[in-house]
Parts: sequence; structure tokens; C-alpha cells
Amino acid sequence: MFGRILIVDDEVEVGLSLTKLFRSEGMECECAASAEEAHAVLVRNPDIRLVFLDVRMPGTDGISFLKAAKQEFRRCNIVMISAYPALPDTVQAMKLGATNFFSKPLDLDRILTEAKGLLGSGEDFGENDRGIVSRDPGIAKMQKQIVTAAPTSVPVIITGESGTGKELVAEQLHRFSDRRDRPLVKINCAAIPQNLLESELFGHEKGAFTDAKAKRIGKFERANGGTVFLDEIGDMTLPTQAKILRAIQEGEIEPLGGDHTVKVDIRVISATHRNIEKMIAAGDFREDLYYRLSVIGFHLPPLREREDDIELLIDHFIGQFSSQYGKRIAGVMPDVLERLRRHSWPGNVRELRNCIQRAVIFADGDRLCIGDLPDQYARLSEIAAVGTYAEGYRSAIDAAEKDIILHALEENRGVKGKAADALHIHRKTLYNRMKKLGIDG
Repeated sequence: MFGRILIVDDEVEVGLSLTKLFRSEGMECECAASAEEAHAVLVRNPDIRLVFLDVRMPGTDGISFLKAAKQEFRRCNIVMISAYPALPDTVQAMKLGATNFFSKPLDLDRILTEAKGLLGSGEDFGENDRGIVSRDPGIAKMQKQIVTAAPTSVPVIITGESGTGKELVAEQLHRFSDRRDRPLVKINCAAIPQNLLESELFGHEKGAFTDAKAKRIGKFERANGGTVFLDEIGDMTLPTQAKILRAIQEGEIEPLGGDHTVKVDIRVISATHRNIEKMIAAGDFREDLYYRLSVIGFHLPPLREREDDIELLIDHFIGQFSSQYGKRIAGVMPDVLERLRRHSWPGNVRELRNCIQRAVIFADGDRLCIGDLPDQYARLSEIAAVGTYAEGYRSAIDAAEKDIILHALEENRGVKGKAADALHIHRKTLYNRMKKLGIDG
């Protein structure tokens, strides 16, 4: 079963021709004529997995929408299309996370091949039709509990390190619930400045603050009848926590600058990599909110505690990306598998996925070899080979991380907030890493 497709183009003929093409192959698709309309379609349809997005459109242009969509709808592959292809647009689109870039008039055979490659390989990292890819008995037990808990509307909290798959669990809970035909609206509480978070969650009236030039509907109201996923709840301020608690207890919200309440029927799923109980003890998180959010709790173990899953996930990702990039890769060389199994994977499944994706792209043979791996993993292999793995591991990782941070700062002219956004980390995290790595600034 293919995932659904969204075509975003103000040219009606493009939407009609692509719709006919995809439906002839049994694919379901939607059309939108603007970025604003596309956002509404994506909110209503969380099962959309592929977007064909025009660069030039009235209102918000395609590049701007791409940047926003990759933050909010992270599991969508976005392919750019344009009648006016320019190298700067192509480079910027790929940096922002576009999967590919096609020029008009479109080659329909290539478009169809692209769609089948992106949609025919299953879900995003670490998930297939049965759920999370794992041999771990604890995760198998959790999968059964997810199916049991999903039809209820009680709040669920998901804990685990970054990159373990917390968002996948939230999506499964929504997909198996009675609310699956209503929106699943996601909010990353760490990615939105705290002074804007309440507006994002609850909306605002025109004139509520200096830049409030028009009324805005908040995420909670957009999710009415469906599910709200609050990712990284540990980054919310105490005043925002109080308003979240009221929304859950009373089933109503109050837009900023408004004098009225709005009734909302939502199921709240939250996630965090932080130790909330320690935050409660320190006075940084409301105990009453925690108990409201954690009626049911799921914990995802880090990949270093799932050693038997590493080879399974490597095979899963090789199959996924071989299909996506038109490669015929059967597996990995024994020395590659050994090195990858010995790595501690601080970025967990997401880090492993990115490693294999890059290796598949550059692979020439039918098996991944050391030379196909990203540089930091290749250096780790050399260090291990001379018997100094333990001593050299951390320094190699630090060197690679320092290079990445310096590049992000250079690309953003030294503006740390923009560099943090480009790296998809919190500004405080960037400051801490810069200090530890000896980066001036």
C-alpha cells in the first residue's frame, strides 16, 4: 500500500496530470494551489508521505514552505518542481531537506519512478508495517500495549533519548485510534521560542501583541477532534505548563488577547528526552501536569542497549535507501558491520539511519565498505584497527562535531540562533557544545 501524495502547484494542469498519473498506479493523492492550502491539507492528512512542491507560487513561495514543512511534517519527503530552475534554488532546496528537484515540463516516467521509490520502501526510520523494527522483547511488548492503548483517549507520555523513535510511537497511537481520520498536529516545544509557543499552541487575536497583524488559529484548535503531539515538553516554561494543564482538565483554551474560551476535544500525547521527575524536584516542571500527561507511559531504550537490532536496522535501511536511490546493495562488508556494532550511537536510530543513507548514496559496489561510510565513522574504523578505539573514539566524534558546528556558524555568518536552527538543536545546546569543544564566540 502506497502512502498518500500531495501536489502543491498553482497551475491546475500540473495538478490534474500528476493526479491522473498517480491514480493510474493505485496511489492516492491530494492537490493544493498554495502553501497555505497545502499546510491545511497536511494537518488533516497525517498519512501523506510525499509532496511535490512548486517553487514559484502566489503568497508563500515553495522554498519558504519547504523550510517550514520540514520542521512540522518531518516524515514527509518533499520533491521540488519548477519551470524556472536555477542553481541557487536547487542548492538551497537540498540544504533545507528536499529529496529531489525536477524541472518543468515534467518527465512523467521519472516522476513516477521517484514516487514509487520514495513510497514503496515503507515508513521512515526504524518502522515498518508491523511497527518499530526490533527484535527486542521489551519493544515487542510495547507494540502490543500501543495497540491496546490507542483506542482510548487518555494522555500518553513517551520517554527516551533523542533519535530513539518517540515520534513514531505517537504516530502509531494516532493511527490505531478512533481519531485517526482527524488531524494529528505536532508541536516541537524546543524548536519554537518560548515567547511564541503560547501563540502557536492556543492562537491569538489581532493586536494581541506587536506583530499580531491578523487572527491566528492555534495548534490545539486545529487538532480539534484529533490528537496533539507535544514533543520535548521539558522545554516548556511554567506559565505555558499551567495553560496546558487547563486545556487538558477543562477541555478549553483561551487565545492570546482574547476574552473568550474555545472548547477543544483532543487527545494529548507528549514526549521528552529529559528526566521529568528530576525537573519536578528542582521546581522546573509542574507535578500536577506530569501526572495528567502520564496516565500511560512508554519508554524507548537507546540503541546501545539494543545491540541485536543494529544489524537488523542496517539491513532495513539498506533496503529502504537502495530502492529510493536505484541501487542494488545486498548488505555490508564484515569489517563495516563490526565497526557499526561497536559504535555507541549517541544519536540512536536516527544517527544510524543517516549513516546508512549517506553510505548508500556514495556506494559503488554491491556491499557497503569502510570507504562508503561518512568520514567520522571511517576514522573510527582506523582508530579501532590499531587498538586505540576507546581512547580515540571521543576525540574523533568531537572533531567531527566541531567541523559541523563551525560550518553551520560560517553558513549563518556567526549568528548562533540561526546556526542552532540549521542544526536542529536548541540554542543552549549549541552554546554548551561550543564551550566544550573550545569554539570561540
